[in-house]
Amino acid sequence: MVAVLMIATPALAKPGTPGPEYFSGIYERIGRATAQALINDRVAISPAGQGVVIRSCAGRPLRMGFGPAFEINNLMTGEQAGVAVECLFHNNGYNRPILTCRAKDGAAFTLWPTTSSKLDCGH
Repeated sequence: MVAVLMIATPALAKPGTPGPEYFSGIYERIGRATAQALINDRVAISPAGQGVVIRSCAGRPLRMGFGPAFEINNLMTGEQAGVAVECLFHNNGYNRPILTCRAKDGAAFTLWPTTSSKLDCGH
């Protein structure tokens, strides 16, 4: 029973890794969705338990947890609509996170923090 509980919960941040609150904010997202389609929009990242949720104005939320590769301290993994996604995170000179992500379907994008306080979807 304990093994089942361990598998069902998101991986915790590694020692020395910032917690989910560190990633809160609005980000510019630049990259590609497919070989032909480019991405240039904004997303919001918010804490969700031991992980984060990345939301855009279009598409389903992307839930990310830390790990599971224990030797990589700056890895987050998740899944969106059945497609595996992994992001490596670093920080800029202002100690704000920058995420570089790729998905199994070929999508690849980078997230840079902005000074915006909310995601404006024009609704």
